[in-house]
Amino acid sequence: MSITSKVRQSVVLTADGQVQKLINTATTSTATNITKANIMTVFAQSSDADAEIKLYNEIGSGVTASKLIFHGKFGTAANHVHEFKLPGAGIYADTGIYADLTNIDFFYIVGTF
Repeated sequence: MSITSKVRQSVVLTADGQVQKLINTATTSTATNITKANIMTVFAQSSDADAEIKLYNEIGSGVTASKLIFHGKFGTAANHVHEFKLPGAGIYADTGIYADLTNIDFFYIVGTF
């Protein structure tokens, strides 16, 4: 089995939104939606107690529960940093990744895309 994608970090999000990657050209970097990915790590810092991250396998903010692929919860303290390491090849998303963030300062994923 060959790996055609490299392990990368997504663009950092500070609010709900589409998870994106940077595409480099000769003169600039452009953010574009991640459409297919194996999510290996979810990293975030909470801004308040009971922070949550929900990732959906879709593009757009009209999220549906049936598309939920990851739900991570934090403890009762603000400024808690957590790294959710996912086993094996991680969680596969084949449509896109929409992040719903509650009480999160910043968030990003690491994976192959």
